[in-house]
Amino acid sequence: PVYIAPLFNTYVKLDDARIKDPILSMARANGIPASEVYVMDASRQTTRVSANVSGFLGIERITLNDNLLKRCTLPEIEATMGHEMGHYVLNHAYKAVLFFGVLTVFGFAFMRWGIGWALARYGDRWHLRGVDDVAALPLLALLLGIYGFVLTPITNSYSRSQEYEADIFGLNASGQPDGEALVDLKLGDYRKLDPGPVEELLFFDHPSGRTRIYAAMRWKAEHLHPSP
Repeated sequence: PVYIAPLFNTYVKLDDARIKDPILSMARANGIPASEVYVMDASRQTTRVSANVSGFLGIERITLNDNLLKRCTLPEIEATMGHEMGHYVLNHAYKAVLFFGVLTVFGFAFMRWGIGWALARYGDRWHLRGVDDVAALPLLALLLGIYGFVLTPITNSYSRSQEYEADIFGLNASGQPDGEALVDLKLGDYRKLDPGPVEELLFFDHPSGRTRIYAAMRWKAEHLHPSP
């Protein structure tokens, strides 16, 4: 976040204490050692609202994009930052590296087995000399495509589980279920809000907007009780 990210966007410190102070308060409450909040000029590339908490070993940085500032209220910003802090505190990035690393190892094993089987069965017919034959590249591409297709619902389900965990963490950290629901509606600008269950299972790497709004309202019903 300190050396690479600024190569692609401009980062400035957020001076608005009304927004910065609640974010830093959440960070301190959850053990995130950040003393500043930064804003990046993401609007040059996209209209999406987003934020992130990144870095390690003393260079942690809390960043929100300028679309979030322009399009969202303070409760929405707090809900978004709570979600991103969830990813950081729950070590989702490290877990994802391990998960996808294991899948990559299995992928190499599948490719080795698949091309060995195909060459033994069809090599002569296809005039392939071996795995090092450049003519075998289409076969390798086919096997890779099959592996990726089969893994799609698995990797998407894993990603959705992390996003759901971060959603719940964010609700507990920010206490802003209405803010979470409103942000989810804004995300509907580029994500289908209410896909069918099979579509969500197979093709969505985030919970659908409907799923997330329902979870936020359920959290609200269970945790925020109106005064008598």
